[in-house]
Amino acid sequence: MSEDVWGPLRRRVAVFTAAGGPLFAAYAIMHSSTLEGVVVGVPLMAAGGFALGALAAGAKRRAVERVWFALGLVGFGIVASIVFAALGA
Repeated sequence: MSEDVWGPLRRRVAVFTAAGGPLFAAYAIMHSSTLEGVVVGVPLMAAGGFALGALAAGAKRRAVERVWFALGLVGFGIVASIVFAALGA
């Protein structure tokens, strides 16, 4: 009787993160200092991996956990990038 109303949105977020995470990580690694590339790039690459895992898990409970973890890593990468930009590193 329970419907997965967040399923389509979760899949869209997972697809965007799986595709965009590694691309943004490659950009951060190529166009930043070594420290910023590692601090920003590694979490974004990991987010892409967790998003792929969420897509592979389908509608199971693990998919929800993986998408939230991927979004947390993307958020960390964004905040770290802003901090590095503010510090001028």
